[in-house]
Amino acid sequence: MRALTIPGVEVGAWTVRNGFDGAARALADRHYSRRKSKIGSNQVGGAGRRLVFVSPCERALWVTRWPYAHLSNDSLDSWRCSYFRNEGAGLSSDLIVAAMALTAEIWGDEPPDGWVTWVDPRKVASANPGYCFKRAGWWLDREWSHPHLLRFRAALSQSKGTDG
Repeated sequence: MRALTIPGVEVGAWTVRNGFDGAARALADRHYSRRKSKIGSNQVGGAGRRLVFVSPCERALWVTRWPYAHLSNDSLDSWRCSYFRNEGAGLSSDLIVAAMALTAEIWGDEPPDGWVTWVDPRKVASANPGYCFKRAGWWLDREWSHPHLLRFRAALSQSKGTDG
């Protein structure tokens, strides 16, 4: 496993930043999942293995976390999209596919349980919550239930490119 963070290196749709980056923190502060107690925090994504991407125009944020499976609540060994916020940096599904590919390029070691993310339908304006993830090749995980959240999964092969 290579846990690499290179501040300010642009790679296609994304610039690799560190968790203390000002643009990343500002975008995270505007994301619905940011806990109120964390708004204004000096970092994004918490401790541990993480990648923080900000679009070159600084209007989109992607954070991938890779917790150790034995420390995760669901025991999955998966890459997790902790934050995705797009405020006009391009087509969301294209940004998702690019973030997945860049994560695979940097980390290389692909976890067996693929990708996971969560969407709170009460907090998004879309009539089809998670639509941008679906367009990027993710699917609704119907084996998992929660009173408020939807869980989406993706196979690692999705990070190698889709037409989404």
